[in-house]
Amino acid sequence: MSIMPILNGSIIKKLNIYRINQMKRNNYSIQFILVVLMCIQFFHSNAQSSNQNFDWDSYSAWANETEYTRTYVVDQRHPNASDSNDGSKENPFETINKAASVVKSGERVLVYGGIYRETIHPLQGGTSIDKMISYEAAPGEKVVVKGSRILNAEWKQNKVYTDVLSDPSLQYTWSRKIWVTTVPDTFFDGRYYPFQLPNILPEEHALMPWANLVKEIAPYTSRRALVFQNGRRMTQLEDYGDLAKIPGSFWVDVDGKTLHVHGFDGKNPNTSVIEIATQQHLFKPSKVGLNYIQLRGFTFEHCANGFLRTSTGAVTALGGHHWIIEDNTIRQINSSGLEFGYLAYETNDPNPENIRRDRKDSQGFMIVRNNHIHDCGTAGIRSFVVSDGIIQNNHIHHIGWQDAENYWECSGIKMLVTHRTLVKGNHIHNIQGGNGIWLDWDIRYSRTTQNVIHDVQNIQGGIFVEASHFPNLVDNNFVWNIDGNGIYANDTDYLKVYHNLVANTTGNAVHAIVQTDRYQNGRKLTAEENRVYNNIFINVRPFRFSSDSNTANHNVYISTSEPNFIDPGTFGKSNLDQNSSFLRVPVEFNREALFLFWNSSNTLELVPSLKEVSMDFHNNPRKQETLPGPFVEMHTPGISLNENQSLKITP
Repeated sequence: MSIMPILNGSIIKKLNIYRINQMKRNNYSIQFILVVLMCIQFFHSNAQSSNQNFDWDSYSAWANETEYTRTYVVDQRHPNASDSNDGSKENPFETINKAASVVKSGERVLVYGGIYRETIHPLQGGTSIDKMISYEAAPGEKVVVKGSRILNAEWKQNKVYTDVLSDPSLQYTWSRKIWVTTVPDTFFDGRYYPFQLPNILPEEHALMPWANLVKEIAPYTSRRALVFQNGRRMTQLEDYGDLAKIPGSFWVDVDGKTLHVHGFDGKNPNTSVIEIATQQHLFKPSKVGLNYIQLRGFTFEHCANGFLRTSTGAVTALGGHHWIIEDNTIRQINSSGLEFGYLAYETNDPNPENIRRDRKDSQGFMIVRNNHIHDCGTAGIRSFVVSDGIIQNNHIHHIGWQDAENYWECSGIKMLVTHRTLVKGNHIHNIQGGNGIWLDWDIRYSRTTQNVIHDVQNIQGGIFVEASHFPNLVDNNFVWNIDGNGIYANDTDYLKVYHNLVANTTGNAVHAIVQTDRYQNGRKLTAEENRVYNNIFINVRPFRFSSDSNTANHNVYISTSEPNFIDPGTFGKSNLDQNSSFLRVPVEFNREALFLFWNSSNTLELVPSLKEVSMDFHNNPRKQETLPGPFVEMHTPGISLNENQSLKITP
């Protein structure tokens, strides 16, 4: 039976109105979808247009143009040194921090040699490139800023750890190799007690939800403890029972005060110099956003900082812009060595200093060059939001000794949200559980070029570019011996991988895939239209692409021994590498001398040049037809490789 006769006119009228409204809603839905598609197309076209027009040689360094109106002198060895002085050469300050409290825009601090056990807290910043504030080591002087103090305490061999004292039923083994002392509270001045703090605090896990899986395991739960015996860093152990087995190790008791050590070479700590890190920073501005500061020529060491991604660097710019950080040494750091960027804190950090500022004028122009950064527990350099930065000619090595890869903040260089930033000529090697270079999240028009990266052990890659919808360029890099991928484009579009040499990776030479379900700027992250051209790949699996829009061509695949590492027959099936070639060439890399050696009669053919890469690794100009890989001087184009050739690999 039909239901229509039962319905009165009013109900029928309402149903008709409903049908009309539903049709309108459907039309609106269609219109909305069309608008979204148009926006995506516009975004795609805009990115492609920018891709064509951006000048990849346009990165330029600014310079400090300040003529200093006053110089404050710090010289702890001077017989008249005192922080009550005026800071003149005749009456210098005793501490750097005193000078940092009085120096003003257009003035500088000149520091003479010595060991300064302090944290430097600049009170003011400069106001422009011709009114900067500079902190400089005096010419020819070795200035060491240490975050440690010498522990003068009696060490004994007849003390057990406190769990045994509180519960005699516990079993333990006493060893003559182990020495014990209790660090007095006064040693830490009651301000910062790293023995009692885990590397990641519970409230810090709330700021880093991506690290939730490592809440209850070492080294994330380990103490922020750095102990040195005669200048050598000792290894912190989690289990007291291992202490007797490992020379050069220590264990912190459950009270956070009692220290057990097994000395290097069995040495008695009573006859050694024992230093313990007591500071969480070595150079940190007194507030967020101090700008136009130069830091030159210092050695910073022994910092007991934590693992949080922001605000923890031993040396931190704390949100300042227009800094020049050059010719410094940063070493023996519990976590990250150098940190900078507009975001001094995580966006959800309740710290009252975490104030919103105008990004347009306060987020970049950082110059970090010619620094030597090594033996940092998690990262050499970290930054969060930098535009127009230049990270150049730094030597970064032996990073990641904490082996903390699984909280995803470890790298030789890790930079988030970099726009128009140049990472050039850095030598990065011996990285444990981290990338060589990691550009993460919304990277735009940034270039990674002429870097030497070798001996890296991690999951991701020697060079890792993550989560970008904009063009970026990775070119003329030398990447060797990576336990992972050589170059990894994760959730990234429009990455140009040109003229690199990638050798001996356990993963792929180039890995460009969609890895997550994340969105960025309202658009789902993808891995589209990445280009892999004119590279040399040695003993590697070539690439993995998750989209047919990615392309590869004019690459050279080299195997150094029988059989071929790759099968040439696998190429050309998907319009990939149609013009690539395959050679067998003995190639060796001498890490100490930084020389590349080869011995072969094979011919390396010319390939079409790419307009984005006008120069090679050594700044030799490329011609219209050029050699693949980073080096145009590998041999005379079109002629067989000569026997016993060598090439200096210096950034």
